[in-house]
Amino acid sequence: MSTVFYAEQQTTHAWWQRIRPRLTILYLIIACILLLISGAGHLRLLGEVGKVFGGFTWTIDKDSLNGEIAIISTPPQLMTFAIPAGSLSNDSHIVTVNHRNGASGLQQVYQHAQPQDPIVYTARGNRMAPLTITRPATIFTLSLWWQTFGLAFLAGTSWLIVGIILVATASEWTGAVEGMTMLPPALLLLLYSHWGNIQTATPPDFVAQMIWIPSFALLGAAFIHLSLTYRPAAMSNRRNPSWLVDGLPYAPLLLLIIYDWFCLLTLGHVPLRTNIELSLGYAVLGGVISLGIGITSILQILGMWSLKKDNQEATSRQTISPRIRHYLGDLLTLWIGGIGLGFCFGVLPILLVGQPLLPLSIFYVLATVYPLLLLYAIRSLRLIARLHISLEQREVALQEQQKTAGELRQTNEELKQATSLLLHADTHLRSLLSQRIHDQPKQEALRIRSLLGYWQHKLRLEMERAPDGRVAAPQIIEALGKVRKISEELERDLRGLQLLVEDAYQRRSLGLKLHLEKLIREDLPQLHAESLLEITPDLWAIDALNPDLEQTAEGGKIAEAISYTVTQALLNVYNHAGASFATVRTYYNNSILTVEISDDGRGFDTQQIPPEKTSLFKAELKVRETGGRLSITSIPRPQAKHGTCVTLEMPLPPDTQVHSEQEEQHT
Repeated sequence: MSTVFYAEQQTTHAWWQRIRPRLTILYLIIACILLLISGAGHLRLLGEVGKVFGGFTWTIDKDSLNGEIAIISTPPQLMTFAIPAGSLSNDSHIVTVNHRNGASGLQQVYQHAQPQDPIVYTARGNRMAPLTITRPATIFTLSLWWQTFGLAFLAGTSWLIVGIILVATASEWTGAVEGMTMLPPALLLLLYSHWGNIQTATPPDFVAQMIWIPSFALLGAAFIHLSLTYRPAAMSNRRNPSWLVDGLPYAPLLLLIIYDWFCLLTLGHVPLRTNIELSLGYAVLGGVISLGIGITSILQILGMWSLKKDNQEATSRQTISPRIRHYLGDLLTLWIGGIGLGFCFGVLPILLVGQPLLPLSIFYVLATVYPLLLLYAIRSLRLIARLHISLEQREVALQEQQKTAGELRQTNEELKQATSLLLHADTHLRSLLSQRIHDQPKQEALRIRSLLGYWQHKLRLEMERAPDGRVAAPQIIEALGKVRKISEELERDLRGLQLLVEDAYQRRSLGLKLHLEKLIREDLPQLHAESLLEITPDLWAIDALNPDLEQTAEGGKIAEAISYTVTQALLNVYNHAGASFATVRTYYNNSILTVEISDDGRGFDTQQIPPEKTSLFKAELKVRETGGRLSITSIPRPQAKHGTCVTLEMPLPPDTQVHSEQEEQHT
């Protein structure tokens, strides 16, 4: 994941963590206010339980001259009314009830009527001739309230609770939009209690005129808002609120509210039919726009509509990730499709023809269950989306790790090359140093010793030949003896120094095997004349190496690694082990040469001493350069079989080996 994207994601997450609690509290406050308003309406309706009414809910049309009555709905338990309910396609009104005019006459008839008393209604409308119908009176029961209004309250509460849960658990602004668009259906269902009368003549109140009817327009704005939010381009990245997506769909709603307030302040009421037509008109417009955007989004998801982005240079095509395709495909089906079907099969038929396509009680039950299913689906989709995001992030992290691993491998190769160059330079410098020690200081020391010996012998003869003893040279002889002793010490020190740098000059001159034998039998014992250490060499397996081993670069590395390891291991035995016996054994099997240097010394704890602290660290680098392996095992005193064993295992390339029947039999 890039640093810029990660920083942007963290900033968005921090912003949302600050806003979400405040938005949730605001949502809870609105929910409480809605429940209180809805409760007040239901208390008014419950106060009508037990009273006589005509078997239908009704309202007063204040736009008419005489306050005529408009029918809203008929409870499903009762027989249908011959006078159709008011709708956009029908403006029929009840003019008189038992020959009494208006809503006051209807209320008086209901107050004095008994159940099953016949009541005569006279209706007229723009598409019907005056009609007189007789219908028996009935009692408004608790069951009728529950079927007509109680289930609506239950459904509205379900939408409200689901909206609160979605907002409170949203991980980004898109989730909050999902929760906020639950408000319009909740408003329509909860505030239905303020729409319609039973017996008492109550005109449409402030809640019905200013909140419930404009909720249809709010529902259309929510359709557009959701469709814009669920576009593939908007879902590709985390987003913050924007005026174009989150504000523009609600702009016409502000104009409607301004119109309602103007009418309320000037006329004292809002024209009922005009208010419904405007609100429902924007709801239908929002549904059409939402449908168009939704179809476009589905075509983009299916790959049938190219998602393009224009810039100044060229038009580049954007791809939609599988996560977005899966998420949007399910949401467009569940949310927009479900709410759209509910609006088309429930609310819209009531407003158009006055009757729902489904029985009202079944519609309310479905409206109650649907948000619960929606909640389950959305939370499942959110979990799936988080899983997809985690997988995508892990894929990006894996790619970064692979990239880092590739860079590390490249760095390791460069380090190996640098190590190889350093080791080669170290070998070359030590070879030059060994040769210079042999050619200059060592030869000079040998020459000094020879000259001093010659003059010491000559002066002794002169002293013996002089009969009168005039040649007195004891002091000179003594001085020359001291100089000779110093020369011998110089030669020994130079030889020790030559061994410390690994005598590559001698190795190339004598060959690897003879060099090691001379090192073990002569050079090291001379350097440590006071030591009682006994070393037993067994170097037969080195005969498997080509005599011209050091003529190639690979062979030179092998000889260098073997010689340097044996030299440094034996120097450690002399200087630190306190051993009395040591062995140098070689083995050759399956093109692998093994060299073991073991002793019976005091040993040490290999876990306490890091490899780089030992004198064999450079030897290990040299062995590794040839593809071999160097291991050190040690048992400290006073344990049994104490001592140290240095094991070198080295595969030999074909051009460095010499095979013979004798070697194979020996093996």
